[in-house]
Amino acid sequence: MEQLSPFGLQGPHGEAEQEVRLASAPKGHLFLQRTSQGIEVTGSIRAAIALTCARCLKECTVPIASEFKEYFILQRYAPDEQDKELVQDDLDISFLPEEGIELRDIVEEQMWLNIPMKPLCHESCKGLCTICGADLNSGECGCDRHVGDPRFAVLKGFKPNLTQGRR
Repeated sequence: MEQLSPFGLQGPHGEAEQEVRLASAPKGHLFLQRTSQGIEVTGSIRAAIALTCARCLKECTVPIASEFKEYFILQRYAPDEQDKELVQDDLDISFLPEEGIELRDIVEEQMWLNIPMKPLCHESCKGLCTICGADLNSGECGCDRHVGDPRFAVLKGFKPNLTQGRR
């Protein structure tokens, strides 16, 4: 398998993403099998990427693991658009490019699909203080974070009369 750069993972549109870099080289296997309509690719990928924790903003290493199966069908077997409605199974189907399958693209796609939306350095990360910005994982900062937003102070005295208007 082609070695991916340890400095960056190519983005979905080909650009290098600054905030995502490989912490370990991807390992795994790919098995390609010819079918009557194209090629079936089965595989598993394991890697680790360096990301910023969504709560404390420290860099952390996030493991990536993917087991997948994709189908590449020849263009002549593609259904006409008006003949078929897209179903869940169709999401794993691509058209076989004339120039062949780029294995690096498959590996990178699987890694991108498995990056968490909000990566955390650990599940119990306390994040940053909303007042002073201190890392709460290192200890309490002493700020009173229970004070409400002053923009909503006018609503404190607002209590709708729920019994009015009901019949």
